[in-house]
Amino acid sequence: MRTTQLTHRAIGTVLFDSPKCKASVPVRDPLLRSALQQASLDYAVRSIRYQAGPRLDCPRLSLAGIVLDRMDGLFLLKVYLVKPKRSAGEHARIEFALRCNGLQLLERDAREIRTDPLFSNARQVWEHQRDGVSLIDRLRISAVLAEYGPQTISDLEERARPDGDILRTVCALACQNLLTLNIQDNPLGPSTMVAAG
Repeated sequence: MRTTQLTHRAIGTVLFDSPKCKASVPVRDPLLRSALQQASLDYAVRSIRYQAGPRLDCPRLSLAGIVLDRMDGLFLLKVYLVKPKRSAGEHARIEFALRCNGLQLLERDAREIRTDPLFSNARQVWEHQRDGVSLIDRLRISAVLAEYGPQTISDLEERARPDGDILRTVCALACQNLLTLNIQDNPLGPSTMVAAG
């Protein structure tokens, strides 16, 4: 049994951390952790934070939760196994209440979060979160991306010639928000596009 499993069972909550997080974010659900891993690798997400907030009665909604600061606004992230069904009036009241608090609603369900290739790719990238990358490899990769712009992992390997395994290296750097990977469209591999963070 891994220590993260022990921590999860012992306290019920684990903390999610990424360079995009202003502080560690409490996570009680593996589905939420997967959604946060995906959000942390999304170039459109600038920061992730947890906010405490009131519970509204009309409409029934808690303003406490994860807030994603994306290029297109601030979004309160709600994760469900299945999205709740709401009437148009209910949906309008929720949007109004959130707008009054400077937020928009982003609801994701298990089907959306577990859709491949994004789900598998994000998990694979996050497996390398703690992998070390030498300063020389970081400098080589950043110089190549600055000179040639976005490129495939195989082109980056050919031009930068890192000492470490290229896939592990770019995954670790993506977790550190130092580069971005296009993991939405195809399985992670030599043809995956890499861009400077």
